[in-house]
Amino acid sequence: MNNADWFRAETERIEWKRSPQDSDGILRAACALANDLGGSGEAGRLVIGLDKDGTCRGIDVRQLDQIQQDLANRLRSTKIQPTPSFDIAVVEEEDKAAILLVITVIPYPVPPVVMVDGVAWVRQGSSTRRATQADLARLNERRPEHSQPFDLRPMSASTLQDLNLSLLRAKYEAERMDDLDEETFPSLEQWLTQRQLGRPVAGVWRPNSAGLLLFGVNPQSWLPGAKVEFVRYAGHDIDSEVVARKTVTGTLADQLEGVWAQMSAHLASVPEQGENQGIIERYLPEYPMEALKELARNLVQHRSYEGTHAPGRIEWFRTHIEFSNPGGPFGRASEGEFGAHSDYRNPVITAGLVDMGYVQQLGRGIRRVRLLLERNGNPPLEIETDGFTRLILHARS
Repeated sequence: MNNADWFRAETERIEWKRSPQDSDGILRAACALANDLGGSGEAGRLVIGLDKDGTCRGIDVRQLDQIQQDLANRLRSTKIQPTPSFDIAVVEEEDKAAILLVITVIPYPVPPVVMVDGVAWVRQGSSTRRATQADLARLNERRPEHSQPFDLRPMSASTLQDLNLSLLRAKYEAERMDDLDEETFPSLEQWLTQRQLGRPVAGVWRPNSAGLLLFGVNPQSWLPGAKVEFVRYAGHDIDSEVVARKTVTGTLADQLEGVWAQMSAHLASVPEQGENQGIIERYLPEYPMEALKELARNLVQHRSYEGTHAPGRIEWFRTHIEFSNPGGPFGRASEGEFGAHSDYRNPVITAGLVDMGYVQQLGRGIRRVRLLLERNGNPPLEIETDGFTRLILHARS
């Protein structure tokens, strides 16, 4: 595509935005270009600094660096999932002597569908709109069902009644009331499909595993291993006396809340060691609580739910804690040092936990844990992968 084409007219792969301040519009446009409803396979261009009539407004060059940084942060934020592949370039429009920004978005050829705040957007002609159920079907058909992410596949024999409909209807009604075009707002089943929590199969709407794990009435009846076992030992190994044991079940939100409560109850503080501590003795936790929370998130977010009934486990010993779950590092996450790259075995589950507020940042969890441990005075994190992923934290001395 010639650069001049970017400024000639809006198309299915080109969109103009007047200002970088149009935050929602830019995210929706990037989402639509990434989804590439027409299946062109071509990069999409989002040109910022042009009115819809082609009038060139340009970008304030005095704020150019800050604007680029803000745009990049916005496109990497948890509002748009999964994060699209993009590049931001400064382009000079010669005829108008103005500076524009061009965001190049590489389309996702296969699901998961890209969404903004849980809603998929697509480009049709020269307009960006909310994806319909038919649009989602077209996008999902690009990958055979058996090779789709496990959390996206419908769960055979499950029905709408297996979900917490009172909670989902409350979310649905709140979003419908906030929509400017309430009359054309999708039905409940269509809305659930748009959020990739399930889809119609042979005329019956069926939840997928993500829908059951995030909003199921009894997720373990469908996925028996989807639980976390917490065990506290009195000594240094599993032959030691068991002090406390708790199996945490329910939805993933229930599991996180339950696990966090168990860890908070067992976390102790020890005196800070060192010279010149003064008269008042200062106490620090054996482990930083935020690091424990982060590893608990990873335990339910990134584990393998397919082909196993093994639970996630937290084993708390006198001198260390072991977090273990089924499945090794997935995709790009298996490359280089553990935690250096991120990838999502369960993209729909990840998006759901982001939407609920349980995940605030993506792609930096393990790096953040390492930093928290260092600041708290704990030894470095240990990692073992052998079909399971085992993360070991050692207590402060």
